[in-house]
Amino acid sequence: MANPVIYHSSFDFSQVQKYSFYQSDSTFFNSQSLAYSQRNRIEIAIEKSLNKQGFFYSDLEDSDIIVTYHLVKGRSKDYQEYNKAVLFCSHCLKANTWQQGNKDWAVYPDGLIIDLVDPKKNRSVWRSIYPLKSTQKDNSKTANEKIIEAVNIMLMQYPKK
Repeated sequence: MANPVIYHSSFDFSQVQKYSFYQSDSTFFNSQSLAYSQRNRIEIAIEKSLNKQGFFYSDLEDSDIIVTYHLVKGRSKDYQEYNKAVLFCSHCLKANTWQQGNKDWAVYPDGLIIDLVDPKKNRSVWRSIYPLKSTQKDNSKTANEKIIEAVNIMLMQYPKK
């Protein structure tokens, strides 16, 4: 399956060195109901992947980019709330400043979405989705491996410096 990535071409990705996550009392955090263990798995996978690429974790106030994520559970209200929290507009994708790596960009159930948010505008400037292909037979180790693989594949698509 293709790994679609869309991003805002007017954002200077080459200046990004430090990243952060929103705090647990944020609009983002409250936009979806995920267990803390699931959030931890995703955030640890993101941290490891970004650190391998030379980025550094920092306090929210000092970050160049804020990383957010969403597990798609079908056409749910959670997804709409998440888009509002990161100011993502699917209609805006046709604007000249958005670049698409794949013309077939779509949202689908059991997809993991990662957004990179500009902390100055509190708006998503980069988004990717990847299928987790979860099954009921997946134990926590298997589920974690699928998350790590998805996160690594998505974040390797970050616009190079």
